[in-house]
Amino acid sequence: MLARGPDHTNNPRSMAKAPSIEKLLQSGSAEWNRLRKSGQVPSDHTGATFSQLFSANTDLSGLGLVGSEWERCDLSKVNFRDADLSNAYFHGGRLQDCDFRGANLEGATFEKLKLLRCDFTGAKGLDDVEMDDVDMDRVVGLDGEEAPPPPPPPAQGITAFTREQREKALGVQAAAVMQGEPASGDELPPFRPQDPPGSLFFRGLKRMAMPPLWVLDVPGLRPLLPQRLPPGSSLETLYREAVKTRLENKKPSADPGVVERAQKALRMGAKDAAVAAMYLREVGVLPLARFSAAQVLKGALREEVEVDDLTGSIDPRTTGALLELRLTHEVVEHLQEARRRLAATQLYTALLEAGFNPENNWEEALESSDQAMELAQLATAEDRNALFEGFQVFAALPEEARLRRLAYLAESVTNLELVSRLPEGMEPAWINGPETRECHDREMTYVQALKAQDIPVKVAALAKAELGVPEGEVPEESDDDLFVHVRCDVCGKEKLIVQSPDV
Repeated sequence: MLARGPDHTNNPRSMAKAPSIEKLLQSGSAEWNRLRKSGQVPSDHTGATFSQLFSANTDLSGLGLVGSEWERCDLSKVNFRDADLSNAYFHGGRLQDCDFRGANLEGATFEKLKLLRCDFTGAKGLDDVEMDDVDMDRVVGLDGEEAPPPPPPPAQGITAFTREQREKALGVQAAAVMQGEPASGDELPPFRPQDPPGSLFFRGLKRMAMPPLWVLDVPGLRPLLPQRLPPGSSLETLYREAVKTRLENKKPSADPGVVERAQKALRMGAKDAAVAAMYLREVGVLPLARFSAAQVLKGALREEVEVDDLTGSIDPRTTGALLELRLTHEVVEHLQEARRRLAATQLYTALLEAGFNPENNWEEALESSDQAMELAQLATAEDRNALFEGFQVFAALPEEARLRRLAYLAESVTNLELVSRLPEGMEPAWINGPETRECHDREMTYVQALKAQDIPVKVAALAKAELGVPEGEVPEESDDDLFVHVRCDVCGKEKLIVQSPDV
């Protein structure tokens, strides 16, 4: 057995092609596949070197990868079909669901790695392949057998299965019949895109050994609860403890010290302002500050929405805090994007639950369901290629990460929909300068937002005292201004703050 890979000192690694493919793959498989499809990348990458590369659903079929080295790489569903991998060296890492069919592996070395569900059917040079300390699980084709015949096309309406599931189901039924037993009545997994996200989430959660801690961030979905939480004094931990207590039909108690920390986080606009607001909601304590946390909360939401990912997560604690603090301005505009992401995530989750994946007749299933077509339309309109690429990215994620995205998006959409139903003027556009609305170390309570023509009727005396507007008169040149009426809950002092459109 070889202790190291073959000597590639004569390979032209200094050429520009080797770093080019490495850089492109590090940028993501979607971009590589797009460039490959448009013919913008070369086919010869002799001597390319990859270190700790994570890549999924990458098309490397037919490429020249002679003498390439793959050091501690995690490759999932990478297509090496008909590629020239002679003298290639794979060391460390994991190769999962990779397709080596028809590839040239003469002189290749696989060392200290895991091969999971990889297919070497029809590969060339298998007699010269070195396997040293390789953990293999459900690997096919290394003994040179021919490729199995493809399964018959699925019947319309019964498309929810992968090749592996179908073969397993048919094999079990055939064995039962041969032994004189009745065929199994178990049906193949159904495709149910019509189910609400909460149902998909609950079924996925039941398949896990135990509920993860993050399920407490989505109490609106009524999740299965973790049996116990790790000790900790962070606001996140204490918030989750309070949620768990409430979902167990017990009343969470308010710790004065923690309440003070949470109020301070809101007042200072700290990074944990979101969980601070949610903790105060769980223990039934009113926040003493709202607007001082607006910038950090809206910035956190904006950062998540701006990520270019069709199923990118949106933290429900951020959207929940915006709802709890009634911070509506510049928030409702993100609702459509959240709905779009939820539609894609719901569709992909239903497909994967039914056994479909990006390489397995998922489009046939899509066409068979009106609800699936509606979700696809909401997610990407008519862009089927974007839908496919999004499915590739989502399917490559770990199962728990996929489930978390579904749950977080479902909870966030609910929160944002409730924010959109709040009355207009609940939060004016002003969020800067908290000193203009503070009294007795807390923000003054919002009373109402008025137009100029409302001043003589509703707050004539206050307008005269605060702004010098004669009683009974409308403020001059203020047709487009907003007059915000606030009051201190401690001393009863009132203010009238003018908000102009250009402020």
